[in-house]
Amino acid sequence: MRIAIGLAVVCLSALAQTKLRVGSTIPYDSPWEEAFDTYVKAVQEKAGPGKVTFRKFLSGQLGGEVEIVRSLRMGTLDIGILSVGGIAEGLSMPELLVLEMPFLFESDEEVDYVMDALFEEFRRRLEAKGLVLVLWGVNGWRNFGCAARPILSPADLKGLKMRAQETPIYIEMYKALGATPVPIATPEVLMALKNRMVDGFDQTVVFAVSTGWMGQIKHYTLSRHIFQPGAIVISKKTFDRLPPDIQKALLVADKRAVIQAAGRKLVRDEEQSILASIEKEGNVQFYRLTPQQRETFRKALQAAMPRLEAALGPEGKVLMAQVRNKVMEFRKKKAVSK
Repeated sequence: MRIAIGLAVVCLSALAQTKLRVGSTIPYDSPWEEAFDTYVKAVQEKAGPGKVTFRKFLSGQLGGEVEIVRSLRMGTLDIGILSVGGIAEGLSMPELLVLEMPFLFESDEEVDYVMDALFEEFRRRLEAKGLVLVLWGVNGWRNFGCAARPILSPADLKGLKMRAQETPIYIEMYKALGATPVPIATPEVLMALKNRMVDGFDQTVVFAVSTGWMGQIKHYTLSRHIFQPGAIVISKKTFDRLPPDIQKALLVADKRAVIQAAGRKLVRDEEQSILASIEKEGNVQFYRLTPQQRETFRKALQAAMPRLEAALGPEGKVLMAQVRNKVMEFRKKKAVSK
């Protein structure tokens, strides 16, 4: 009898399934969902058949990023696919916004180098606030979209009401450029554009198209003024109650670099494909800034940089020094390799 009971316990344990709920504002059928599915496959291969399942709530079904982050921290949601800016706001960690400072980065390669070099630093900081950093993702380069007119210089933003992500960096940036920032959660932006509560936004090509925002504007300027990273994070409350083998599977440590590279490529390839398609259709006029035009935006923000950096808080100052050191390290290596 005891042997039979023991065997039953072993069988039940073998069949035990970890079910995880995933929340995000990323759209369904987007390269971000495809990238997440790559991660899911890796986890399931490592954990074993049927051991871990994921139920996805995307397109803002569970609210905006701030709400999702708070649910993760409380343990009422298990996994989030989020922008770093959304995580910063949801956790009240302004220092994380160091990665989204205007004109901080110059290329995809530079971004990838810095973020990979500082992965453990950000993981340590997030874990102290209740989230486990698993993978870096990429939203991409943010650009200006507007229904009213082309934005080719800071002067073109004056008097416009622009949707701002709900963080101090974006709000202060628009103020410095002469626009009126209107903080709006991601799920509410499309309606705000339709009702002309705002004249435009800054967002990546892929996200603006996937959410329908691009259909509400006439002009889109490839300003590349901010690079916005993303991340896959797990609620620490969820993570801590899982068995060690499932924890190890979820972290995919041995495959992290490969999965991150695949996700970055998916989003960047999609951006180029979308750009070519929309330009051919001609419903939205695209503008590519010259280096001189882009420099006018950078100069317009110089006076506001002390305010932007102050918004990062004391810990942001520490992180900013680390980020800038890595940026310089990359540029020196690149110069030597030429």
